[in-house]
Amino acid sequence: MESLYHRTNAQLQEVHFAMGRLEGSSNESNAQAVTTEIQQKMRVIDDACQKLEVMISKEPVAKRQNWKYKLDQLNFDCKNVHRNMGSVFARLTNKWRSVAEREELLTQRFRANEPTALTIEDSELLINDGLHRSNRNVDGLIDQGQSVLDSLRLQHSMLKGVKGKIVDVGKMLGLSGTTLRMIEKRVDEDWIIFLVGCICVCIFMYTFYRFWHG
Repeated sequence: MESLYHRTNAQLQEVHFAMGRLEGSSNESNAQAVTTEIQQKMRVIDDACQKLEVMISKEPVAKRQNWKYKLDQLNFDCKNVHRNMGSVFARLTNKWRSVAEREELLTQRFRANEPTALTIEDSELLINDGLHRSNRNVDGLIDQGQSVLDSLRLQHSMLKGVKGKIVDVGKMLGLSGTTLRMIEKRVDEDWIIFLVGCICVCIFMYTFYRFWHG
């Protein structure tokens, strides 16, 4: 009984490795071959579990509880394999079908005056691709706008620092009050330009967003 248990456990580990190969299958034919292999091994494992159950029932009570626990673990792993195998194969099949439909749609050539019919799935693919491209474009514009605002904010901080330094240097050099006022006026004009730039950027981004979303 112990040798049968260890052999069955080793076979179950092989099935887990095969499940990993099934997940990495590149096409449906390879997945089908791996699935067939797993099913064959699982039939052997299920038969072994039934034999173990009969053997355990004949064991003394002192040993029966320990072996029953081990058998329950095997049965639990077997159920998980049966359940996961179908879901994995179905998920891979849906993925390959979607890829095939996308490739067929992208390679399709339309001719003038030729009747054209798109299925609902094809039109949904086109809409989905268009939305993804639109989202990427909007994200790019938002990033550009954010970069402009950051640059303007940095320039504003630099202008404030420059203004203070210019006034200090002017006082040290003994510049007249008129000259200092002219310098301050120029800095104020630069500040106004900064504000106008920020407002223009915000208006552009808001207008573009409203236009894009209808």
